[in-house]
Amino acid sequence: MASELSFVNSTGSGCRIFRDTLGCYVASHERSPGQRVMSPTLAGAYAACQGWEHRARVEETSRAG
Repeated sequence: MASELSFVNSTGSGCRIFRDTLGCYVASHERSPGQRVMSPTLAGAYAACQGWEHRARVEETSRAG
């Protein structure tokens, strides 16, 4: 069953956080189209964003070196 999403916040690095009508948070990142992480807490959604941001930094570093 699908639920509507309401925008909560976005980070400067392209991660967006939404809240669904069931109370869960949904995080997505522009570098991973179609991939979403659902979390029962806002802190969990931000942790998912930090994971994407960390992977992006590692990828950039490995390309530069």
